[in-house]
Amino acid sequence: MKFLADADFLVALAKSDDANHERATQKAETTKGADIFITPFTIPETVTVVSYKASQTAAKKLLKELRSKNFIEISLDEDIMRFADELFATQGAKGTSWIDCLNVVVVKNYKLDGMLSFDAFYKKQGIALG
Repeated sequence: MKFLADADFLVALAKSDDANHERATQKAETTKGADIFITPFTIPETVTVVSYKASQTAAKKLLKELRSKNFIEISLDEDIMRFADELFATQGAKGTSWIDCLNVVVVKNYKLDGMLSFDAFYKKQGIALG
């Protein structure tokens, strides 16, 4: 199995007081042995959220931990970025995340099995949540 990890999943794993912490822990257990992919934006977005929601100290500790994981980082080329821009441009809802659009394009382009995420946006785009 191959999944793209979203920042909301990694934040939920890292923060024991996150509303999705238990679900994230269960997902992490059930996807052991799977290939876990990230984009160049995943870790920076994750640690930024932790810095806001917890502390800078927690964010720095998490940054070091995440950088030591065996994630497979997907390189982004011009086509991927253009497709992400195009998907974003088709969205009408306030608060749409460009990063989420990028993730959809990555999952589809690389034929991954789904996302490790709790964001309903992905399901609306036909992406399975792992």
